[in-house]
Amino acid sequence: MAGKVIHAVTVAQTLKLMKGQLAYLEDKGYETKALSSKGDYIKDYEQAEGVKVLNVEMEREISLLKDLSSLIACVKLFYKEKPDIVNAGTPKAALIAMLAAFITGVPIRIYNVLGLRLETTTGLKRLILLTAEKITATAATHILSVSPSLSEQLVSYGIAAPEKIKVLGNGSLNGFNLADFELDDERRMETDSLKKELGLSKDHLVVGFMGRITRDKGVAETVAAFLGLSRRYPQLRLLVVGDFEEGDPVDEKTKQEILDNQSIILVPYQKDPIPYFHMMDIFLFLTKREGFGNVSIEASLAGKPVIVSDVTGARDTVSDWETGLLVNPQNGAEVINRLELLINDKALRQRLGANGKVHAEANYSNEAIWMELEHFYHELLLQQTGALQRII
Repeated sequence: MAGKVIHAVTVAQTLKLMKGQLAYLEDKGYETKALSSKGDYIKDYEQAEGVKVLNVEMEREISLLKDLSSLIACVKLFYKEKPDIVNAGTPKAALIAMLAAFITGVPIRIYNVLGLRLETTTGLKRLILLTAEKITATAATHILSVSPSLSEQLVSYGIAAPEKIKVLGNGSLNGFNLADFELDDERRMETDSLKKELGLSKDHLVVGFMGRITRDKGVAETVAAFLGLSRRYPQLRLLVVGDFEEGDPVDEKTKQEILDNQSIILVPYQKDPIPYFHMMDIFLFLTKREGFGNVSIEASLAGKPVIVSDVTGARDTVSDWETGLLVNPQNGAEVINRLELLINDKALRQRLGANGKVHAEANYSNEAIWMELEHFYHELLLQQTGALQRII
């Protein structure tokens, strides 16, 4: 049994996180469409997936008048499209789409929780974000969580009851294309060429970070840990791949250190980040919160040992001392201790990297997540059909 499905996100760029998912559902007989604000990526996504992207303009930040306009537009769209399932992720799209789906009587309304921004906020802002989460969850019939620890937070904050929440497989939104991470001859040549351009040689030991350069991602703590060891280990280099953001900026001292320190290599956001994972020796991810730590799994798929924050969404990606190391990101001494341990123990780096790769390949393929999602949809549609038949 298949039905009509709409997957909604706030901005078009987020559609990248669902690459291949809607095309897979189309192959299984579903009629699928995406929904987002307008953006340059939409045409590329439509061509790659073979699906239509519907447009409803949405603001990422709170804007009552614009949000009301978005809700009205979404209600009109759902009345026209008449979907069987609406699956919405990212905070604003989820709030608007779940309310619109509730108003228009969409039978299956799934809030796909990708993270909780409120975890690192306080005061009135936290209250507003928590209220929005509870409204969204109440309007939904079901909740998907991208990690087990995020599910626990949803329950602890009173956002949803545990029986309403499901995690697909072992977590993640979309899984990963395992073939992309294989270091074949072509990928090796590409990586070696990029390393040469960046001034990296076989004598350097590269600690890497990948992601948005913000406070929440623990960039200041990452730089501090590097500085705490770089004088003792002159061969050490810090590779930072990502862009500075204004919404949650790092402090000025950290920013200048990244820009001015000759041992810190800054590379802007990359459409294909995989060669940069391959040139790292250790991946350091001191995030303060996640929905699911995609980048630590990507580093593991590249065979790299990872040091990861023991926080929501990130801890799910590591089995401590087996596939990586978990640390308290606020404990600088502990971070430096674990990082120095890996710097000095090549055998441990290799063991953790190899174990992490095996674990990631076994649990986080695209196909594993897509099959779980399709089965979930199938079961929900069967239940809905059964409920309708009982009414009739």
